[in-house]
Amino acid sequence: MPRRQFLALGGSLAGASLLGGCGLFSMDPKKESSGGAGKKGLQSPILDDRVKSGALPPVEQRLPTKPRVIQPLQQAGIYGGTLQTGDVSTDPSWMWMTVTHDHLVTWDPGYSKIIPNVAESFEIVDNGKEYVFTLREGMKWSDGEPFNADDLLFWYKEILLNKSLTPVVPSQLKVGDKPLTVEKLGEYQVKFSFPSPSALFLEQLAPHGPPFRLMPRHYLEKFHKNFNKSLPDDWAETFLQKMDELENVDLPVLSAWIPKNPHGDGGRQVWQRNPFYWKVDADGSQLPYIDEVVFTFLEEGPFLLRLANGDIDFYQRAEITVPKNQPVLSEGQKAGDYKLVKLKDPNHNTIGICFNLTHKDATKRRMYQNKDFRIGLSHAINRQEIINLVYLRQGEIWQTAPRPDVPFYDSDDFGKQYTEFNLDLAKQHLEKAGYGKLDERKRRLGADGKPLVITVLCQSRYPDMIDAMEFIKRTWSQVGVELRIDTVSSELVSTRMDANDYDCTLDKGEVGYLDLLGDPRWLFATGGSSYAPLWSRWYEGGTPNEEPPEAMKRQMAIYRQKVFASTDKDVQYAGIREIIEIARDEFWTMGISLPGQPFAVVSNRMHNVPGDDQMWLSFKAPYPAVTNMTQYYIQ
Repeated sequence: MPRRQFLALGGSLAGASLLGGCGLFSMDPKKESSGGAGKKGLQSPILDDRVKSGALPPVEQRLPTKPRVIQPLQQAGIYGGTLQTGDVSTDPSWMWMTVTHDHLVTWDPGYSKIIPNVAESFEIVDNGKEYVFTLREGMKWSDGEPFNADDLLFWYKEILLNKSLTPVVPSQLKVGDKPLTVEKLGEYQVKFSFPSPSALFLEQLAPHGPPFRLMPRHYLEKFHKNFNKSLPDDWAETFLQKMDELENVDLPVLSAWIPKNPHGDGGRQVWQRNPFYWKVDADGSQLPYIDEVVFTFLEEGPFLLRLANGDIDFYQRAEITVPKNQPVLSEGQKAGDYKLVKLKDPNHNTIGICFNLTHKDATKRRMYQNKDFRIGLSHAINRQEIINLVYLRQGEIWQTAPRPDVPFYDSDDFGKQYTEFNLDLAKQHLEKAGYGKLDERKRRLGADGKPLVITVLCQSRYPDMIDAMEFIKRTWSQVGVELRIDTVSSELVSTRMDANDYDCTLDKGEVGYLDLLGDPRWLFATGGSSYAPLWSRWYEGGTPNEEPPEAMKRQMAIYRQKVFASTDKDVQYAGIREIIEIARDEFWTMGISLPGQPFAVVSNRMHNVPGDDQMWLSFKAPYPAVTNMTQYYIQ
């Protein structure tokens, strides 16, 4: 969804010439990123002068009574330095997964259980009908003002329940059409209550994109009509801008680092340490160890060169750390003084192909909803060719089905169905779907007598998808279907999806492991789905919407009754198996292959960073944030 709405709820190597003469990026990353040195005290030395002058209170007055204690992975670190990272797009999710991820709860570093974070503790009551959070006494926002239960009450009463700011309550915050309630039990204690059990609530607070974000009442009140009657009628637009932590550098935050310039301000954003951060190491020294994090935004070619040159300290994103770039990055390890760290992968597919099953054009909607039409095009994909040439022989042919190693589904029928590359079989299914007529150029004709043309939206930040679609374009043309590839930004894809104005789009096959319990987007149309926006809105309660077919309504009911409403894993697993079987039969979307071995690029001067197979390429358990990046340090 658009970032403002979300906040309310919570190139080629030729491009390397852009770096000629340094220009905009004239800094020397290695010099700028020099690590700290000297004996570690209770705070970063860069704060000493501010404390001595009285501009900052002593560190013991800046910490809560019971700060969260983080045990360093290898050893206690030293203060100082700048961590250099970045991305090939301005998509903010990499920031949310690194410098800004601090919510009431989080996943533990091993991705095995939910643990307290901002909250000192939590209690689950009545099978998930109620959740009581105890906050940390004395905890402060980045401007030194207190953080307490009033901030959560402000979010609930003045943001969530305000139709101008939250026109639709997110599905994670309601059961059916009844939203949760939030009650203040004390200065540092709040209770979240649902009309009936919401067993996955904690898991839904833990991703990089939770259903709400913690907001500072003391700062935002002056931009809210209920507290400032002099505001104009269009105050809500300004309010949403003010609560945007990436663009509004004045917004107090709880994160370890604070932005010093807006996200959209040029090709670089700098984040500096929060002097009121509320985590400490085992010695009682305030975290983070690293003083500054710098994000540089470049096209793929220049960014790949910076990685291979050792100018990036840490990076793990599927835009760059993909099989085709692995030889270059592997070869550069010694000269660039970095290493490649193997990651675990919860994702089920390299590419999810999503036809718009609720297309605004009635003729196209009927065509895309026709299962035989989708099966025919699936048989017209040479998946092994794509694996060999795009993914360098890494991966295995697979549909958009749960990973074969999930603990609640042990059949490969779903993953392997309709994956045989067979053009004769493809033609049979297309003819069965009603598209048997061809013109003189052997192009298949639609119900309107015109040649079938499908335009697919490819996000420019995923070059592997663009390459793969060129192969699919060729084989689909052999069965009489023309494919046009429209390479666009991720922001434009979101805009087109919101408007229900697209034929087909592509998405990474994320949430294919335990994370699909809390986010079943690939099993039926829900928040985050790319293949049926009107059905998704029907489920979420948004408008405009369209009632889904009976099979999908049955999936939605099972999810609410068994998966969403029980904390018993056996009941949850039984329910999700039923949903998977329906998804297999209906074949809503199609995929290409299981991903190959993902990896991260880690500078050798970075320490306390987990090693091989200790991190996941996941955003539901947002790595690397859950590994406690505040205890990373630079030597």
